[in-house]
Order: sequence, then C-alpha cells, then structure tokens
Amino acid sequence: MEIVKSSIWSIDQFDGVTTGRYRVIRVFEEIPCLVLFYLEKEKGLSRPIAIGLDKFKNGIKKNLILEAQYTLPYHLLRAEEEIDKSHLKIRDENYELIKDIANNGEFIFDYATKSRVPTLAKYAKEKGKDRKSIARLLDTYWRYGQDKNALLPAYQYSGGAGQQRTVSEKALGAPKTSRTLAVKRSTIFIVTDTDKENIHKALKKHHLKPGGKNLVETRKELLREYYAAEVKRAKALGEAPYVPSYKQVREWKSKLFTKNEITEKSSTERDYLLSKRELLGDTKQKWPVPGSCFEIDATVADVHIVSSFGKQYVLGRPTIYSIVDRASGLIVGLNVSLDFASWRAARQALANAFLPKASYCKEFGIIIQETDWPAAHTPLRLMCDNGEMIGLAPQKLVVPLTELQLSPPYRPDFKAMVERRFGLLNDEMIHKLLGTTRGGKVVRGDRDPRKDAIYTLNEFTALLIDAVLELNRSIYNSLATSSSLLIEKNLSPTPLNFWKAHIAEHKHALKLADSSEVISRLYPPAKASMTRDGIEYNNMYYSCDRVVQGKLASIARTNGQWQLDARVNENTTNYIYVRFDKNDVFTKCNLLGKSKMMKDLPMHEPEFVMDWLDKNHEENPISVESIDSKVIRTNIEKNAKTRAKNDDLTPTEKVKNTRERRKIEIEKTANKIEDNSVSSPQEKSISNTESNPSSIVYLPRRKR
Repeated sequence: MEIVKSSIWSIDQFDGVTTGRYRVIRVFEEIPCLVLFYLEKEKGLSRPIAIGLDKFKNGIKKNLILEAQYTLPYHLLRAEEEIDKSHLKIRDENYELIKDIANNGEFIFDYATKSRVPTLAKYAKEKGKDRKSIARLLDTYWRYGQDKNALLPAYQYSGGAGQQRTVSEKALGAPKTSRTLAVKRSTIFIVTDTDKENIHKALKKHHLKPGGKNLVETRKELLREYYAAEVKRAKALGEAPYVPSYKQVREWKSKLFTKNEITEKSSTERDYLLSKRELLGDTKQKWPVPGSCFEIDATVADVHIVSSFGKQYVLGRPTIYSIVDRASGLIVGLNVSLDFASWRAARQALANAFLPKASYCKEFGIIIQETDWPAAHTPLRLMCDNGEMIGLAPQKLVVPLTELQLSPPYRPDFKAMVERRFGLLNDEMIHKLLGTTRGGKVVRGDRDPRKDAIYTLNEFTALLIDAVLELNRSIYNSLATSSSLLIEKNLSPTPLNFWKAHIAEHKHALKLADSSEVISRLYPPAKASMTRDGIEYNNMYYSCDRVVQGKLASIARTNGQWQLDARVNENTTNYIYVRFDKNDVFTKCNLLGKSKMMKDLPMHEPEFVMDWLDKNHEENPISVESIDSKVIRTNIEKNAKTRAKNDDLTPTEKVKNTRERRKIEIEKTANKIEDNSVSSPQEKSISNTESNPSSIVYLPRRKR
C-alpha cells in the first residue's frame, strides 16, 4: 500500500496515538519515519507528530491504520478564475510568510518531535509577525493538503450564512422609510419563537393544503386567530397594530417549510403524481525518481476519423495530448479530442494524469486494474511548450497543483520523452490504420486517405489506450542502468516496473491529488440547467441520487428551472459533474435513458447532431409542397365564402331540420343493398350500368 505525501490515514488506538484521521506531510527516508498532522481538531492549533515508518507499516498490517478520505472545504474547490482577486492577494501574502519553513524538512521534524521550537519564534520575528499567526498559517497549510490554495480566506464561515439570527429587542433588517415626512410608518414587528409557531400553524391550516387560501388571505386568518386583541386595541387607539407583516409571513414560509414540502402539501397525491413530480423515467540523472518532472505535449494524429452517426462524415484528424514521466518513461496521462492544441484540451489531459485510470479505460471498453496503470499523482514540476501553456489560464489553474516550466521555442529535445512516445505510437499502431496519412509521406497520385477513414473517435481512442498500455509494459534497456532497484528486485526494465519499484521504496517526488480538487479546477467549466426532465446539458439529460432524494426535478417543474455550475469530461457523454449549491462539492450525475442515443460517445458528437439540425433548418425553411397547398386552401376558402354570400337562407333556416337533411344526404351518397326478387343482382347491375353509366353498381350478396 502506498504511503505518499498528502495521503489521508485513519488511526484507531495505535501506540498511544490519538484516534482519528491524519495527513502525511513528510516522509523521511534516512531516519526512517514519517510526520503526520491530526485533522479532527476543528478549533485550536494542532502540531504534527512523528512516527516510525516500520511501526506505521505494522499498524497497516494489523488493520489499525487504514486509508481514509478528507473532504476539503468548498472554497478550496473553485477554479482559479472563480476566486476573487482580493482573496488571491491574501493567499499569496500568507504563502510568502510561511513558504521558507512550511516544507523545510529540518523544521518539520523539530516541530513534530520537540515541545519548544525557538526556530519558529525567531522566524516569526524576522517576518514581523506574531508566533501564533505563523503557527495558524502552518496549521491551515498542512491541514488542507500542503497546497498554496489552502491559505485562501474561508469567508464562507463568516456572517452566519444560512443560520437563523438570535431574536433581540432590536429589529433585524433595514427600517421602514417614509416617502414623505408627513407620514409616519409603523414599528417593525420582531418575530419571536411564539410568532414562528403561530405562522407555522396558520400556513399549515389555511395555505399549505389542496385548494388552500392564498398568502394574503392566510395572513388575515393568522391575525384573526392569534392577534385579534392587538388589532382591536390598535383600532380603539387609532394606530397601526403591532402584528407580523405580509413580507414576514412570506419569508418565514420559505424558512419553516422546504420547497418540496410546500409543493406536496399544496397538492393532492393524485395531482402531485400527475403534474408536479419529477420526470426522470425513460427514462534520468537530473530526474532520478518518478514525479520529478512530467512532460506534456500535443500532436495531430496521422489518421482521419469519422462521425459515430454517419460513416460518410469525415471529421478530420484528432489531436493527441500525452503526458510522460521523465524518469520512468511511463505515459501517465492521455487525451484524444477534436480540439486543436489548446488549453481546453490540455486541461483534460492533466485531469486524466492526476486521476485514477481504471474508470477512464472502462469508458472505452478496456477493463484494467489500478495496478495496470497506477499513475494518479501530481508531479514536482511540469515541462510544457510556450504555446498554449504560456497563457494566464494554465498559470492560474495548474501552478497551485504543480510547478510549470516552459521549454524554449523550437526545442523539442527539451521534451524528448513525450516526443519519442508519439513516434512509437505512430510506428506501432497509427500508421497501420486505414485512413492514415503516414506522417505526410503521400506520393502524388495515391488514394486520398480521407476516403479510407473508418474509425470513430471512441474506437481510435480505445486503440490508442491499448497501445499506451503496451508501451508501458515494453522493455527499455536504459531503465536498467538508471536505477539499481530493478536489478535488486529482479524486475524487467519496463516503465511500469520502474514506477512501482520506486513507489514501494518511497523514492519518488509524487504527491497524491484530491480528485474533487482536480475535477473542480481542471475539467472545463460549463453551465447546466435543473429542469423537470433532469439536469440538462447540450440537449442531454442527467440525474443522480441528490436529484431523486431532493425531488429537484419536481421543484424545477413547479417553480421553474435554474442554472447549475458544471464540470465536463469531454471524453464521454455518460456523466457530468454538477454543483447543486455554492457550498457543495461537485457531484457525478449519470446520463438518463431518454438520452441513450448519446451514450458512450465523446462530447463532440451531440454538437455534431445540433450542427446537422441547424443545417437542415437552413436548407429547408419551408417545403415546396406547402406553397401549392397554400394556393389550394386559399381557393377552397374563397369559393366557400362566395357560396355563403349568395345564400339567401336565414340563420334559423340553416340550422332547422338538421337530422332530416343529414339522413337525406346519406341516402344520396352512400351505397344501398336492396332485395329484388324479380331480377338477380347481376342482371340489375348490368341493366343499370347500360342505362346510366354513372349509376352505382351493387355487388352480389352472399348466400346465407
């Protein structure tokens, strides 16, 4: 089991250590020991503790120490562009105060093992700050993942948002103001616990029931039942009664009852199930250890692909983003999309590198174990181009997770590992596919490769993932001479074995990434809508347990839809991540059955369908046949109006004897079978036909 920096562990009555969750803030290989930080203490300061590495591993074997999870506060799970500039300034100022000691191994060890640490007081004096101020910043920094963003101000806890204020003698809110000085407004009513109970009873009795009274009438009933004496007293004295206002009754309605309670109580069960419930049915030398440096780069694949909805629609060549660990050569991240090399596509590749891979491979029909592709960490630094990665957006979003290093222009050798992986993928797989351009090596007169394209984006991605897994298992002789661990453990010199061996011996520079933080900060932000049919995004509908249990679709149907912040994985339409409240983390929502046509497709396919529909509307604004139909309808209407105008009958004569006229009309126009004993039906039909060619010919009757 991996013991990496920033991982969370739950300790239960082990060797005198307080029971609770701890974060690993440092692993010392020389001693050997690791330093843990206690996470359960909400108030007051905590100090890290040191524990022997062998003792810690022994606790894991005895199941006294288990892996755990720790949810970060919501204000740390926001994208950089969503954070207020003033908050960023406070964060940077706080980080400047502690950056010299927060990751200093000698100080961390002394702080964890000694009761008095003069270094801290001396450091605080140099910074011109109180020792406790520095200690509080260190506490926050270690508690929330040793990340720069951990020092963002937590203003969501200020002001008592969402809490009921304590009743006092002074009225809450703005006072009543008069438009003119000639009129004096009444005193603001202070709502007590008794008043809340009275309002609750009145709303439940008169308003929140099938066919209940509106809120204005309900307030009148409230005053008649509970404030009659006050109304009479004020009338006798000629002043305004001291009673709850309409606005107060309306506000306390939303506080005393949830939206769904209001909907359910105001409807009968049948009406609720029929009209108001949710509709979810149908529903190497310088970089010796893994994590020292990752390389990221993009290339246009040497193959053309087609649309999933029509193999005749060629979509061009996709863009491949690859991330490779420089020490081991392991491909740790991958993304294939129709976007050109851009920050939008790069952030998808980074999210893939920082998150587990088993679920990603499963989306493309490839079943693996986490140990088959164990890369799900952030590196010490990230080497990238000065193209799409030199902009402000990647600096804001990625730097808090890792450090960016830009390669010089026109120097691909600075990213030799990732560039070589592109060459290997071309040689091993891409240049053997139908529709390949073979790197532009096309002889004049050769067949256009676009005409041979047969693979969809999902199929090409699945082939690419399989090729990546094979490259990670391939033998590279250079790995055997770069580290003695592979020889000591008698392992083949493959990138995968190199990675695992160094992780097991804690010889790496990797940091465990929090999945919720990666999703909220790296997946492209989008806007979804909560509707009666579920969560709508790009004309597709999603849902999750939160929607069902909270009956949010029913609320949207009754009270109108609203927008939600979302994060989108552009590799699949099967799910999106949605934040239902500004204080919540992002929740995974799965595709509903009503959008099953879009299942197991990349996000660009729904956009293709929408473009196809727009094209059809532009080409066919109206049908040609409708033009002739309009002329026919106009002529018929004109003739009918002319006939009616020449009719001399009165309205009474028109409607008189309707039944008799109807019967006569039927006899004139309908077929009639008669029983004629003189002549046979055949003879009668022949004679009638000869005498009157336009007469009706009756068929022979069947003998009974």
